[in-house]
Amino acid sequence: MEKSLIVTANGQETFFSNSKWLYPLFELEDFLKSNTISADNLFLTDKIAGKAAAFLIVRLGFKKVHIELISEGALAVFSRFLVDVTFDSKVPKIQCATEELVKGNESPDAVWQMLRRRAGRVSGLSLSVESLGIAIDGVLVLDSLDLKVGKGDHVFIKGDNGAGKTTLLKAILGILPISSGRIQIGDWQVGTSEWERNRSVLGYVHQDMVKNNFPISASEVVEIGLAGKRMPSAEIQHRTEIAMRRTRCFHLATRSYHELSGGEKQRVNIARCLCQEAKVLLLDEPTSFLDSKAKDELFILLNELWANEAPTIVVVSHDDQWISLFSGKVFELSNGKIC
Repeated sequence: MEKSLIVTANGQETFFSNSKWLYPLFELEDFLKSNTISADNLFLTDKIAGKAAAFLIVRLGFKKVHIELISEGALAVFSRFLVDVTFDSKVPKIQCATEELVKGNESPDAVWQMLRRRAGRVSGLSLSVESLGIAIDGVLVLDSLDLKVGKGDHVFIKGDNGAGKTTLLKAILGILPISSGRIQIGDWQVGTSEWERNRSVLGYVHQDMVKNNFPISASEVVEIGLAGKRMPSAEIQHRTEIAMRRTRCFHLATRSYHELSGGEKQRVNIARCLCQEAKVLLLDEPTSFLDSKAKDELFILLNELWANEAPTIVVVSHDDQWISLFSGKVFELSNGKIC
């Protein structure tokens, strides 16, 4: 079968694909990630490239490409991002529905996120909360609460202290009994035996995850994400290191978790969620006790994770400063309901 996309390094073929549509570029992305390869010094040859493909190629970091059939829109994208491009033939436009989807969009990240969803490459799971009721000590905290979060979406739930935000997260985690309603994560209903076997798809981030003063290092906290999984110690160490490097906290590996700053603890806990390959991340007041610099760094990290891993992310906080930076949906929890 004829190759639709080829990547070479110093004249040697390192990757090829014969898939159709934009799938070769998504396959290439997986290849580069898994092999920790930079596209800077690679050469890409593609059969055809419209504007959508050009944005994906730019996002992958390629600097030199050859396209057999290129559209004027793709050529403009390559020119704008200083990509050295040669081609055999040029047409005004590639006749494809995808080209209409990216019309008017000039951000490689935004185009990539949209096309990734269209390609079914979102790793997150859907979350559905229906008519949820929870009473604590006889007081109704959540009353017929409904919430729907799509695969790979990220939502922000604001609310005053005591509004029930943490109660909602604990119910989703399955560690708080519910009075009425149901909670569904992907194909599993929380509380069922099937759910118990798959609950590692949920990752919970809170600074007080490790509450006692039992001596534990940052890397050992990350390793908790692999609890119950049978694998060689070398594999555990490898996965732990990869997760900590991804969240830029590997330099803290041997430090005592209890001696870390609030921002450092958040990075370690997010690394733990990556280590367990969580599909839904629940963040409980993630900016509490963080200074403005640590807040900004955490926000950048979460955006990177959402862009690269595409998990479903639910943030609950009373910190309104984050709302102006948040690109997902914003809800408010008040009087026991989502509004």
